[in-house]
Amino acid sequence: MGENNIQEVICRYDVASDILGVKSTKKFEYRETIEMDDGLLLDFDVNNVPVSLEILDASKRFNLPCESLNNIVFFKMEVCIEDKSISLKAILGVLVDNVENIQDIESFTSNHNHYPNGISELALI
Repeated sequence: MGENNIQEVICRYDVASDILGVKSTKKFEYRETIEMDDGLLLDFDVNNVPVSLEILDASKRFNLPCESLNNIVFFKMEVCIEDKSISLKAILGVLVDNVENIQDIESFTSNHNHYPNGISELALI
């Protein structure tokens, strides 16, 4: 993942619903959500730029205690859009018993909505 044009994000975890949300700190106008995988939702703005990610059943997906998802120390995501596909790669670092635990996410789906080609990077800065 490169270091230029990275959108800064905030990460929020909702214990009650077990949803981890990662959202760009820049102002944007929401357009639509696509489901990358079961429980992995990627939001786009009106300019067809990925701006947020929701991870449903996050503690189960990562096999982590819920409390650890309130201790995110690192997050970086790259979304690559091509004519026929959208791929997402993310790395998440959380503290579990004061030890950093690294988790990764990889997902791939078809570009049914014809988003323009490009690479977007979002990170906790």
